Amino acid sequence: MHTELLLDQAGSLLTSGRAGQAATLLAPVVGEQPGNVDAWLLLARAHLELRQPAEALNAARHALQLEPNGVEALYWVSAAYTASGRHDMAITAASAGCSEDPGNPRLIERHGRALLAAGRVTEAERVMAAGAEFAHYDADLHVAHGVALFAAGRPLSAREAHGRALHLEPGHGRAETELRRITTAEQSIVDAESLVRITDDFAESMRIPAGGIRPHAAPVSGVLTHLSAVAFAVCIVALLGLGLLDRVFGVDVPSFLTLALLCAAGSAACATAISRMKASA
Repeated sequence: MHTELLLDQAGSLLTSGRAGQAATLLAPVVGEQPGNVDAWLLLARAHLELRQPAEALNAARHALQLEPNGVEALYWVSAAYTASGRHDMAITAASAGCSEDPGNPRLIERHGRALLAAGRVTEAERVMAAGAEFAHYDADLHVAHGVALFAAGRPLSAREAHGRALHLEPGHGRAETELRRITTAEQSIVDAESLVRITDDFAESMRIPAGGIRPHAAPVSGVLTHLSAVAFAVCIVALLGLGLLDRVFGVDVPSFLTLALLCAAGSAACATAISRMKASA
């Protein structure tokens, strides 16, 4: 029961965008219960949201070892391979998931997005077109199909696909976002050449390079915390050095220099404390 509560809490943290806290919560769970498939899957998801594809792949593989051919494990293995830029493996895992559960719209979307990330736009559109025809009730799959259609240079068909998603689920966030993207792009499409350029650029933006996704840049607050902590340490070392010169070697150290270092150390300490408080807020 305790483990189930922890997993529920981790799921809630992921839903609310706190993947780092979820990963911290899940790490001891998989350490104590390495056979817990659900914990490994949640950990894979957390690492993906943190843009840590290697760690995500490790977690997803653990889940797949525990449940060979498990569709949920295959889904996250595929997603982790995509994030790692290992597209052939991502497509193979997604295709295996579709074979295990034919017609599952979530797995069909994963297969299509794995193809898009590999730059195989025509195949992606074909896979998702067939899936959207079969699973015509699934709004998310219609949105994914619309994305593939736009990447394939068919903005009007893409608009229709997103419209179908909104008909199924009025207010669908992703469908509305993609429609706004198309509307913005259409303002720059004046001829066939501009259509090809804009849709090709979009298709390229969907690709993930062979090296995989890159981690987010460190937040400015984290950089400032580090720099202020280093400055504080340097000031303390300098003060100790001045004290050593004064007491041991009898060097007459100017009082203004000592005072300046004390002020600098105090300022650095305050800056470190403030930046840490902001980071934890």
